[in-house]
Amino acid sequence: MGHKILGRDAYNVNFAMLMIMTAVEVGAVAASVQGAIVEEMVILILVTIGAIKFLGIAFVFMHLRFEEDSNILTLTALFPGVFILLMIVFIAITTPGAPDSLPAWCRF
Repeated sequence: MGHKILGRDAYNVNFAMLMIMTAVEVGAVAASVQGAIVEEMVILILVTIGAIKFLGIAFVFMHLRFEEDSNILTLTALFPGVFILLMIVFIAITTPGAPDSLPAWCRF
């Protein structure tokens, strides 16, 4: 695995980027708790950094589909989505009146 970004190992660059962005997120939330910035600014910061983190992860790991073990990597990546879907379904069917209280855009 010799993938490089700016001459450095892609995984290490991605890790550093994620740590820096997480520190900025924590700083933004801490500043809002202190009253230094308003809630709308925190939301803007968190959504923007979330999008940047998503793009960073997607761009670095998109090459994994060409690896020999890409099937197991795909299954590993899909597991959380399947788990979340199952969790939503089971919460919906075990909560009395849950389907009736869903927003209109969720109901058929």
